[in-house]
Amino acid sequence: MTAATRFLVALLLAGALASPALAQNNSEKIPFAGGTITIAETADYEKIVSFDGREIARDFQVFFERIVTVSDTEVALISIGPGGNACGANTLLLWSDGHGGVNADKLDGDCGWPAPAVADYSVFFVPWPGPGEELPVQRWRPDMGFHMAGMLRFAPDPGTDWEDLAATPAVHPLDYFSNEAFFAEAAGILGSDLAEYALGLRVAAEMEKIGGDLYAATGCVPHNCGGADSLLVVDIAARTIWFAQMRGTDLALWPSDDQWSKAARDALQRLRTP
Repeated sequence: MTAATRFLVALLLAGALASPALAQNNSEKIPFAGGTITIAETADYEKIVSFDGREIARDFQVFFERIVTVSDTEVALISIGPGGNACGANTLLLWSDGHGGVNADKLDGDCGWPAPAVADYSVFFVPWPGPGEELPVQRWRPDMGFHMAGMLRFAPDPGTDWEDLAATPAVHPLDYFSNEAFFAEAAGILGSDLAEYALGLRVAAEMEKIGGDLYAATGCVPHNCGGADSLLVVDIAARTIWFAQMRGTDLALWPSDDQWSKAARDALQRLRTP
C-alpha cells in the first residue's frame, strides 16, 4: 500500500468515525420530568422530538422554547412547524404523565398558529384576526386540555381617516384596513368577500406609488402564492379603492369592471393575468 493510499484510507476512516459524533452534535437534550427531551435532525432535515427514546412529534422547524409552571405543573414549550412564508409555528406542550413518561398536546391546523401567552393557571393562544375575520381564543390547562376562552374580531383604529393614509401611504396593504374610514369603504364594497380577499394580502410588500396619488400592492395567501393572489389599488386623493383577486382561472373584481379607471386597470398586470 502506497503512502498516498494509506493517507486516503486514513481520511475515509476519520470521516466514518466522525459521522456519529456529527449526528450527536446535531441533537439537543433537555432534562425534564425525570427524563430527557431530545430534538434530533434526520438525514432528510426533519427534526424529531422524543422523550427517553420515544418519538412524540416531528417537523422541519423545531426549537425548544422554555419550561414554565402552569397550575403547579411543569410544562415544556416547544416551537414546531413546517416553516415557510408567513406561517407561524405551532406550540407543542409536554408535561409529566406521572408514570415516567410525558403527555403531549398542541393546536390543530397546518399554518399560522398563535404564540402562547403563559399565565399562572392557563396558557392562552390569542390569534391575529385579519379584516373580516373572527377567530377563537384558546385556553389550555394540563388537566383540561384546550377549550374556548372567547372570540376575537378584527377592528380598525377608531377615529382614523383618509388624511392619516395620505400622511403615511407606503405601508403594508393590510395596514390600510386598520384605518376606520378605509375599512368602512372596503367592507361596503367587498361585503362577504372581505376575509377571503384580505387573506390574499397576508404575504405582501408595502404599497407602492404608481402615479399621482395612486398606490398599489399585490400579495398572496401564505403557502399558496400564485393561487389566490390579491391586488389593492387606492387613489388616496379621490378616496377611491379597487380590489382584485385570482380565483382559480377567474379574476374577481370589486367594484365591477366598468368602474375601474385606466390607471387602476393597468395595475392588474401585477397579478400576471391576461
